[in-house]
Amino acid sequence: MGGTFGTLHSQLVAKKLLSDQFREQLQSLGSTLGAHTRSLEQHFENQEAFLALRHRDLEETATASLPAAQGAAETLEVALAPLVKGDLALLAVTDLKRLCSRAGLKGYSKYKKAELVSLLKASGVTAPPLQVKKLSRAQLEAIASAVLASRALA
Repeated sequence: MGGTFGTLHSQLVAKKLLSDQFREQLQSLGSTLGAHTRSLEQHFENQEAFLALRHRDLEETATASLPAAQGAAETLEVALAPLVKGDLALLAVTDLKRLCSRAGLKGYSKYKKAELVSLLKASGVTAPPLQVKKLSRAQLEAIASAVLASRALA
């Protein structure tokens, strides 16, 4: 019996040693994984800060080097506004009355141009984009000048 007990005892000790070794390895692995995760978090924070600084630098460089281009773009936008957004004040009285009719407004037939524009604006009616043939010479010249200025900067 002593031999059997000794063998059982040594097997239990070996199993205990294996479980202790396994526990130690798991703890070591957990510690390593935690340290690696913290390292990655720090790396990502550093990268985020670097990218934010780089983005700010690029914006400052673009703003400093292209002030004329920004001015030309704004000029072009103003010049093209009647074409893109439309303007009720630039429409003829017949076009304004047609818009009133389409909007279902009543009592506009005797109104003058300024009154029609006010009525349409008060009713929330927006102007359709203008056709090029309805632009004045001054508007066409402003558009051409803005386009030429923006091309000169490109």
